[in-house]
Amino acid sequence: FCKLTLTLSAALPELSSIEPIEYDEQAKRLVARGEAILEMDNARLQADRITYYQDYALADALGQVSISREGFRVVTQRMSYDATESTFSADILRTGIYPYYLSGATAGGSLDKAQVKGTTIYYGTPGPLTLNVSSSEVEYISGENQHVKMDGATFRIGKFPFFYLPAYTYHTGQAGQAPYHVELSGGMDSKLGAYLQTTTIFPVNSWLRLGANLDFYTDRGVLVGPTAQYVYDSESQSIKGALSTGFISDQGNTRTDIYNHDIDDSRGFAEWRHKHHVGERITLTSSISYWSDSEVTRDFREDYYSNNRRPDNFVEGVYAGDNYLLSAFSRFQPNNFNLTQQHLPEIRYDLLPVPVFNTGIYHRASASYAKVEEDFQDSLPISLQNSSYDRLDLTYRAERPIRLTEWMTFTPLAGARLTHYEDQKLDAALPALFSPAITNESFSREIFELGFDLEARAHASYPTVNRTWAINGLRHTIRPVLRYRYYSDPDALGKIAQIERSAFSLNRPLLDLSDLRNVDDINETHLTRVGIENLYQTRAEDYGSRTLAALNFYQDILFEKDEQLRYD
Repeated sequence: FCKLTLTLSAALPELSSIEPIEYDEQAKRLVARGEAILEMDNARLQADRITYYQDYALADALGQVSISREGFRVVTQRMSYDATESTFSADILRTGIYPYYLSGATAGGSLDKAQVKGTTIYYGTPGPLTLNVSSSEVEYISGENQHVKMDGATFRIGKFPFFYLPAYTYHTGQAGQAPYHVELSGGMDSKLGAYLQTTTIFPVNSWLRLGANLDFYTDRGVLVGPTAQYVYDSESQSIKGALSTGFISDQGNTRTDIYNHDIDDSRGFAEWRHKHHVGERITLTSSISYWSDSEVTRDFREDYYSNNRRPDNFVEGVYAGDNYLLSAFSRFQPNNFNLTQQHLPEIRYDLLPVPVFNTGIYHRASASYAKVEEDFQDSLPISLQNSSYDRLDLTYRAERPIRLTEWMTFTPLAGARLTHYEDQKLDAALPALFSPAITNESFSREIFELGFDLEARAHASYPTVNRTWAINGLRHTIRPVLRYRYYSDPDALGKIAQIERSAFSLNRPLLDLSDLRNVDDINETHLTRVGIENLYQTRAEDYGSRTLAALNFYQDILFEKDEQLRYD
């Protein structure tokens, strides 16, 4: 943010100019004219004329005055500076540090506290449409609690005001935080009529910004809702998050949702994202999206809809041990139009790969308990299916990397997955959509895994430098791979109320048994995957490498093709 701090040393300054310097011995006064320059410690004062009073350590500059220090400059028509008291006064000044620029009618104060009257602060280069805030008086406080306090702040685009606050304080010490954020869009739409959409956010203190979504639609009405952003960092924790909401009493034709349900006139949305780190061990994450209907963001916030058409809602806490992870995860369904496999909750323990004594074998394991539910009734009109169960899932895997050459590794592996289901329920008025009728409320299943990975590695380094992409050297790693997997037949047809099923995805299918998320419909698998993996990296600024791009090619060869194994 722009500073008005002017540090002039009490030591004897150096005064120079094009014209001869006049010296009044009786008054102890020096007068320099014509590109006069007064050098004082790390600051330089330049003007058409500078008068310096030695007995008072007072400098008076007049005409095209500028003072520069540590990468910033103040420009004014007249300035006086008292080096003894560290106070200054100036008229009609301009200053700034990108992207902030300030202009004022008068200014004065000390190094730690300064006042500017008749002030306009611009965000970006001043222009006819530049975002700015004007105030009758601005107080600037430096130090640890560095901030700018405004008396009567009018927020404007160019000369056009759009928001007013009787008092406004911006804490400049929060690194990376802009003072305010404004989004405006408008136009004409066949469904909305003429419209104006606005989003504003203003700092309240050093870590919190508040504002509102405020929209006007000639055919639909007014949408309004609070917004917030927060960023807090300390030695013990860091918090970051954002909230965006909007609510409207829709006066137009609301039509129907994706399931042909009539949409109610009272509509709204709330989007909340939150990340919280406590020390180096604990991480809390939440993502919550409440929509009154499937079309509300499509109508009033199309950018939200384009990026997240089927919003997921979850809360997760993770504790990272020295070689394990302990987590609690909950996925829930606040939107009745969105079919969700709810975890209420899932508790999980993951043992990361660790060596088994000095055998060269590495093993890993996991254990999880989950209460899982799925209800089709609200989201799919043709079905009344409702499924639920309690599930205990255990996985174990051991592998032994064998270095065949300096560039090739062979890794045989074996694993198992034991899953127990309790209190299974499958209530359906019609035949079940995804699961046959289950025969028992309790069921246990064992699946065993055998396989190997054969990998070769080669790399080349190039002295490539590109400042635009922050490339400092380029390394290309190529890795041909051959992976073989066999999962035993689980023999679970008709015995599990399938909720976590296989889903269509364009991503390559996972291979490791312990990583599969379609827990309820794992089938016998026998395949080999052949591939070539390419990785492009450059040096990271702090330490290690940074991945620029990856290009991988795979082909799966199925020795036994199951009916439910649907990928090419």
